[in-house]
Amino acid sequence: MTDAYSNQKVAVMLAGPGHEVVYYQMQPPMLADARFIVAGHATQWSMFETNLNNLKPALVVVQADIAPNPDSLIHILSRMAAWKGVAVVILPATHRDFKGAFERVDTVRGVYIVPVNWIEIFQAAYGSVITERARLSQTAPMQQTVTSFASTSNSAFITGTKRIAVISHAGGVGCSTIAENLAYELAVRMSVKTLLVSMGLPPAAAPHLKLRYLPNLTEYFDHPGKSSFQAAIQRCEALEVLLAPESSLEYMKILEQSGKGTGEGTINGMLIDSEDGRYAAIVMDVPASEDLWMGHSIVFANTALIVARPTLSDLAATRHTLNLLLSGMRSEKRLAKESIYLVLNQFTDRSGFTPRSFQDELASTVGWAPPIAAVLPYEMGLAQAQDNGIPPVTRIDTFGGGIRSIVETLFPAMGSSMAASKNNRGVLRLPKIRFTS
Repeated sequence: MTDAYSNQKVAVMLAGPGHEVVYYQMQPPMLADARFIVAGHATQWSMFETNLNNLKPALVVVQADIAPNPDSLIHILSRMAAWKGVAVVILPATHRDFKGAFERVDTVRGVYIVPVNWIEIFQAAYGSVITERARLSQTAPMQQTVTSFASTSNSAFITGTKRIAVISHAGGVGCSTIAENLAYELAVRMSVKTLLVSMGLPPAAAPHLKLRYLPNLTEYFDHPGKSSFQAAIQRCEALEVLLAPESSLEYMKILEQSGKGTGEGTINGMLIDSEDGRYAAIVMDVPASEDLWMGHSIVFANTALIVARPTLSDLAATRHTLNLLLSGMRSEKRLAKESIYLVLNQFTDRSGFTPRSFQDELASTVGWAPPIAAVLPYEMGLAQAQDNGIPPVTRIDTFGGGIRSIVETLFPAMGSSMAASKNNRGVLRLPKIRFTS
């Protein structure tokens, strides 16, 4: 192996039956190994199929009992040959008789029986990928292609408050759309107690969710404290919403107050007052301007979704966002790498980057790239749905699938509940709207 091969990071997808296996057994040793990029996760079968097709990882490490049966897993792993990917399979003891069948799959480079040593497995898997790259370099360059519920109460699957900053340093990437629809999906369609904080000037959630511009956060900042917090809240069905003021003067006044610190009467203080134990999720639509609306949101957040289109300019913006999150703040305020995710928005077959190449470019300059929580295709009807005050997650199937992929990534323990709800869609829904030109 030459340095040219060994210096290239390996994009890997981790998959297993439940968040305990994927996030607490497989992921920690992978994050500690600088040779890998965790491209994505899967904790249930439908998520595995979707993420594998979208991300096209160089390596899949999969615990076989995520699949409904061995034949289904063998079939989907065989399809990795289309992008020259390889797989490592972990079999439960009850499936040891299938070891030979998996070893005969062209894309499989190792089959192990639990219990396993994950560090040894990743070491062997890395060698397999580098060997494959060396072999391909003797023939032709790797070709990359990209192809593209009924509501139940899920609060029991969530412990603590997930404080999610939806963020980008590029304008127009869809942060507001993703934040609003993620919050709506959680609150209205999944019965998860959720607060949406729309921080733009003017706040995008007002027209998108058919809300008024009053009341807004001036109600809180005029009389800071938990007692006045409720006066600022509006509701869109089960979703509770806080709006930044529409007035530039009021908006700047809040910024001026927030420049005095991070306590009561500041943006960070307002967010802290919002976390009174009532919410399972607080979703913040963070403006692209690098001011205290962004800074205090990052200080408060324990999770970040970086939204980007697959373009060169958005790659540069994402690099800037990552540098801010990982090194541009005091160490005690930085988000952990395992709490940062990418969302690729407005993807088409003609996009300048595939999900995999976007991650590779990030890793080559920043030294690391976050996992991709979802790849959302460009949808002509999305803006029209918003103009009609209809959350696109309720009307556009591909967009809704992407939002649910984000939910499954951020709340992996809810995966089994979501999968069950997909098989029980006995809930009355309005017919899909017809989009006109």
